[in-house]
Amino acid sequence: MELKFKKEPIFAELWDACLYGLLYNSKDYVNEILELFEKENINKKSNIIDTSSGTGFPSLELMERGYKIDCMDASDDEIEVFTRKAKEKKINVKCKKIFWKEIPENYEKENYDFAFCRGNSFIFAAGGWNKSQKVNQKESLQKYKEALKIFYDLLKNGGVLYIDKFKDTEKPHKTKVGNVFVGNKKYELLFYNEVNKERKERYAAMLMKDEQGKEEGLPNITYLLTGKELELMLKEVGFKKIEKINLKNEGHFDIWLAHK
Repeated sequence: MELKFKKEPIFAELWDACLYGLLYNSKDYVNEILELFEKENINKKSNIIDTSSGTGFPSLELMERGYKIDCMDASDDEIEVFTRKAKEKKINVKCKKIFWKEIPENYEKENYDFAFCRGNSFIFAAGGWNKSQKVNQKESLQKYKEALKIFYDLLKNGGVLYIDKFKDTEKPHKTKVGNVFVGNKKYELLFYNEVNKERKERYAAMLMKDEQGKEEGLPNITYLLTGKELELMLKEVGFKKIEKINLKNEGHFDIWLAHK
């Protein structure tokens, strides 16, 4: 993969380029989401919310297909790219800057048929997005549970939460995934991940390595959440039917559908 920028990209620009150029075939993934919608009786009249909209994938593509989606994110740079892309696609939508704890003040309870929390976003309910932090297991699990209860309250009876996270089988690695060109400068793009099982921490970063070997990137440090812990918390906040599903075009994260 080769990515070209006229000037130094912000994190969201680089990540968005990776989404479309490396991690997903956007058309195939969106088509698979549409198949999932049909199975879950979600249509163009359904109320959908994306609680982790990021740079707009896949919500903008779904809105191009005629679905109505309320979008939110907590990161300024993600919203900046989202807004730019929505304008380019001529989609009249605003991505609100809202943290999950602020959802009850901004969105009506029991109003949605379907909610997304995808892209491995949920693990950052306890902080650690693009910054260092000390991970506290008890506090992390409490914040996760609080976020899940907020998502639960958003949904109508029978509503569905789509939630994902890194695979429990994920292995530590530092892998070159492509090259990034900024003007005349060339960088290697590295995906880096490590875990500390003793401290129950997961560290991940997207690194740009220059021609002198210097590596730069923003850290992402979270609790090493397991699938079993997530399923237990989903049950504890009230979800009745919880199923782990597979999508052919999602090879990076494990997915659960939780039904209210």
